[in-house]
Amino acid sequence: MWHRLVIGLNRAWRLIATALSFAVFGIGGLILGVVCMVLRVIIPDPAAYAQAARRLVSRAFRLFVTFMSAVGVLRWRIEGLEHWRRDQCYLVVANHPTLIDIVFLVGLFEGADCVVKAGVLRNPFWGLLVRAADYVSNEDPAVLLEEAAGRLRAGRTVVAFPEGTRTTPGQPLVAGPAVSAIAVRAGCACLPVVISCTPLTLYKNLAWHKVPPQRVDFCLRICPSWEVPRAEGGMADQRRAAREFGRKLEEFYLRESGPGRAVAREVPDQAGVSPVL
Repeated sequence: MWHRLVIGLNRAWRLIATALSFAVFGIGGLILGVVCMVLRVIIPDPAAYAQAARRLVSRAFRLFVTFMSAVGVLRWRIEGLEHWRRDQCYLVVANHPTLIDIVFLVGLFEGADCVVKAGVLRNPFWGLLVRAADYVSNEDPAVLLEEAAGRLRAGRTVVAFPEGTRTTPGQPLVAGPAVSAIAVRAGCACLPVVISCTPLTLYKNLAWHKVPPQRVDFCLRICPSWEVPRAEGGMADQRRAAREFGRKLEEFYLRESGPGRAVAREVPDQAGVSPVL
């Protein structure tokens, strides 16, 4: 009886802590947006201002992860740091099992660019800050490809999810065309990150308040990078190279999420869950 009571109280606290985390995230975005307005006056140069905003977002995300860990929502760890050279720029790609994966990635790769959904730019809480950071919007595919590839060629790190949306639990990663096209247009070092979450939470179609039966463990595993040759030919050559890169990504994540790898493969028992996201 006491054991079940403790488990129930623990789960109730994590539900409260999760709600508090979402509130802190939203309010923090508004506050940092105001800070960016002040920075715009202090830093008149647009490029320097955007870089300062990106670093601000990274540090805020690291602080937010620390907050979620402190209140008992999650534990987290990073593996494979030896594969990341901080003096080199990368196209950072990752599977996307949960809603908060981008928080970990942007927090880790300080000052990196990232590809964001167009709707985030209009978000009342984080829109101002995201626009200040000059992240790449996916609203216009042509602009997305040119902007992201141009930033990689200029020596900047770009974070992107190959699927463009959260990975469907239990399904292999399916690479969309955008990230592959960016990679072969830029010719860059690709740094794959494997994200695991046990038990899985905040996955696609799961309501935020459906907390798992225990505190979750997040792991970001940085894997060895590989060089992506730049496709110098016409559009046909670029498409062919992009398809090859996409297949390589899919094979990599299929291999890394196979038996013995906990990467969005098993969905915890969530009876009565309704798809709301």
